[in-house]
Amino acid sequence: MYALVAIMLVVGLVAGYAIGATLAKPDQKSYATLDQILESGKIVVASDTTWAPFEIYNATTHQYEGVDIEIVQRIADELGVQLEIKPMLFDAVLASTQSGQADIAISSITITSERQKTVDFSDPYYSANQAVLVKKTSDINTIGDLTGKKIAVQVATTGAIWVDEHLVQTGNVSQSNFIQYQDIPSAIASLEQGTVDAVVCDTPVAINYARNADYSFRVAVTIITNEDYGVEIAQGNLALKYAINNIIAEMKADGSLHAILVKWGCA
Repeated sequence: MYALVAIMLVVGLVAGYAIGATLAKPDQKSYATLDQILESGKIVVASDTTWAPFEIYNATTHQYEGVDIEIVQRIADELGVQLEIKPMLFDAVLASTQSGQADIAISSITITSERQKTVDFSDPYYSANQAVLVKKTSDINTIGDLTGKKIAVQVATTGAIWVDEHLVQTGNVSQSNFIQYQDIPSAIASLEQGTVDAVVCDTPVAINYARNADYSFRVAVTIITNEDYGVEIAQGNLALKYAINNIIAEMKADGSLHAILVKWGCA
């Protein structure tokens, strides 16, 4: 209840700014405001639901689950609206809020200066690095061992950006050996089949696959990138951003965010 009161106060604080921005640039407002979301009784969330343990589709229960799903469920609960998960490929997730396809997006999205040119983000809720996932029998143990190897990534991710900048552009990995997949399961399948030598992805994802007894994988290298995950919000949607920041701060303060991370093996 007190979270909702705080949200109402935030709405009042930014109302003047929001109205001014809307009048100044009416053609740029393609998103639903906080008031419109509350009135509709639903918040639409874009997510690539193949990124375990943060986003997972449980084929048994036919439900979405994971760290990010629990976070947006808390956001929906605090706002008093229903949660609608809208699954899509990661590159589409990144464009979803500014285009109006979703109210917010959550998909282990790293806050970067490049992404902030087109979208906005909440305060960070998790910090990650990049990791090199290989078969247990692999001879890859250092970043140097990646030279000349076939590397798989998911397109548009920070893992793809890191491989391009540090291995492809430096000449250590050829463009033809830089394999970009639309989703992480496809990259993992290629590693399992021996089509590629390694997958570069976020640390919690790599660790999750390394722990999975269905695979024979290990994390060969952790690449320190110090990335912060945030909830993506359309630029200019200030009342919604502040409301989400308030809820994230509350989750940090009451220990519920940490409990979610522990539950999913991320803390």
